[in-house]
Amino acid sequence: MMMETEGKTYHDVCGVILAGGKSRRMGKDKATLMFRGMRMFDRTLGMMRELFDKIIIAGDRPDLCLPTVPCYPDIYPGSALGGLYTGLKESGAEWIMVSACDMPFPDADVARKLLELRGNNDAVVPQTPGGFEPLFSVYRKTCLPHMKELLERGNYKINDFYPGVTVRYAHFSELPDGWDKSLLNVNTPEQIRSVMENSR
Repeated sequence: MMMETEGKTYHDVCGVILAGGKSRRMGKDKATLMFRGMRMFDRTLGMMRELFDKIIIAGDRPDLCLPTVPCYPDIYPGSALGGLYTGLKESGAEWIMVSACDMPFPDADVARKLLELRGNNDAVVPQTPGGFEPLFSVYRKTCLPHMKELLERGNYKINDFYPGVTVRYAHFSELPDGWDKSLLNVNTPEQIRSVMENSR
C-alpha cells in the first residue's frame, strides 16, 4: 500500500499544513513567527518536503501560498476539525499527514512512523502522557463523512470525532526518540520564549 522512493516520498499521501487559526493567545501570527531564523511555517514545510510530492495549506493564507503549495480557505471555519476536513477534502489523496504550523521541531521520522502504522485504519494519532495529538496525525479520506456530520451539527470537538472511525493510537513508546520535542506546539509568547531558552 505504501510506496516510497529513495527520497522517502509517500506518493499516496498529501502533506497538509494547518494554518487557519487566529493565534489569539500568541497575539501575533504563529505561522510567520520567527524561530531560529526561520518562520514556523517554513519549518513545517521543510519537514513536509522530505516526505511528500504534494503539499497544501488548509486555511485562507494567500500570503503563505507558493506556486507548488496552494491554500484552501476552511469550508467550516473556526476549528481544527474544520481545518482537517478542508485539508482532507481538498487534498485529492487517499491519505493526508497533517501538521499544525505552530510546531518548532516537526520531525519527519515521527511522521514516517505514523505512516507505517496506517494499515486499514481511518486515522493514526499519537498518544502521549498529555493526551492525543490530533494535529500531527494521519487521516484517510474515509473520515470525511463523519467529519462532515459533526461539523454540520456545529460540533467542532476532535475527540467527539474519533469514536466514529477506526483510529490506531500510536503510543509514545512506539515513536522515535525525540517524539516529545517533535509534538511540541506553542500557543503563547511565554511558551515560545521557554522553547527558545531551553533549546540553545
